[in-house]
Parts: sequence; C-alpha cells; structure tokens
Amino acid sequence: MPSQKKLKTHQITLISAGVLTLLGFAIPVLQRVFLPLQYLNTHLHEFSHAITAQVTGAHVQQIIVRADGSGETPVAGGLVLLVASAGYVGASIFGAAMIYAARTERGARSMLWTLFVLMVISLVIWVRGDSIGVVSGIGWAIVLGICAVTLKGPWLQFVTQFLGLQQCLNAVHSVFTLLQISVATEVHSDATILAEVTGLPSYVWAFGWAGFSLLLVGFALRRSWAQTGPGG
Repeated sequence: MPSQKKLKTHQITLISAGVLTLLGFAIPVLQRVFLPLQYLNTHLHEFSHAITAQVTGAHVQQIIVRADGSGETPVAGGLVLLVASAGYVGASIFGAAMIYAARTERGARSMLWTLFVLMVISLVIWVRGDSIGVVSGIGWAIVLGICAVTLKGPWLQFVTQFLGLQQCLNAVHSVFTLLQISVATEVHSDATILAEVTGLPSYVWAFGWAGFSLLLVGFALRRSWAQTGPGG
C-alpha cells in the first residue's frame, strides 16, 4: 500500500485539478485550454447515446462532434427514455469507472485501453459530419493509447483518475448548461425530448442527471482512495 503521505498528495493534486476545471467553466481563457477535454467528454457522451440506441433497436445515423465542444447523435427508433438519458448518464459512468479502476496500475491501464478501443469503434462506425469531431476523436485515441503504453505507477493512475474526474465534472456542467437552455430557450435537447415523452419538466431530468453524476464521482473517489494500491 502507498504511504499516507503519498496518498494525501495524490488526493490534493486531483482535487486541485478538479477545482481548476470548475474555474475553467467560468473563465473564458481557461475554457479554451480545457476544450480538448470537452471533446473527449462529448465523444463519450455521444457514444453512450449511439450504443444505447443500437442495443435498443434504433438506427444510428452518425455522431457529430462540433468545434465548440457540443455534439449530436441523430437516431431513429429505440427506447427514447434510455437513449435520451444515455449521454449524461453514460459519460458519468465512464468517468466513475476510470476513477475506480485507477485504484491500481493494472486497472488504470486496462481502462485506458478500453477507452482507446471504444474510441476507435466509434470513429470507424459513427463519427462523421464535422472534421473537428473526426480529428479530435483520432487525437484522443492516440493520446489514450500512448498513455496506456508509456505511463507507469502513480502517473498512470493519476492521469486515468484525472480524465475520469473530467468526465464527471463536464457531465455536471453540461447538464446545468442544458438546464439553462431548457428553461430559457426552445432549443431541442435530451431533457426536452424526455419532457415531451414523459410529461416531467426538463429541469427535473437535468437536475436528476447532475445529481447522479455527483453521487457517482463521490462514490468512485471514496472507494478508490480507500483501496488504492500498486496492483500493477
């Protein structure tokens, strides 16, 4: 087991990175710095829509990831309740899984390889329509592969948990952006789709997804830090 001093340093560093990310949501200059991380979140968000749609019998037209970090996955058919919820829920699950898996070096490496494979599958089958989406997807696949091959020990675990934390925080931020959109505009969104289908207001879905993401990241961090070990 790592020393308490090293574990505490790891925790402080990860939390500090999370705080910096939250500041990045509010400060325009930092928003540009963190945009590549937003692309990864959007790819995983849209992949979650696509795979859920595919599993529930829908036809997935394509995945679009735009230059501003937004995305879209047009589908026809499937279970609307699951497909519409899958983006925010899926990105949060990916993030929590990365945080939890990185309690060991072996788990961190396996998770990065898993994301690499999923990114390649998404690129081959679905990602179309915008060159930024294709380029960012290829870029992240390369980055994930390089990290899985070259990083070792605490660095591998930290990078995996950092990327996982970003997915959860980005999911929460995206949900609150979605809430603003749903309340103040007529823009069609995952929440408005479910509001139309279920009759529950869009803000109920938005707050529900945000709460789910926060609970997941808290649980994953607690379990990971309680069980962190070399296990490589």
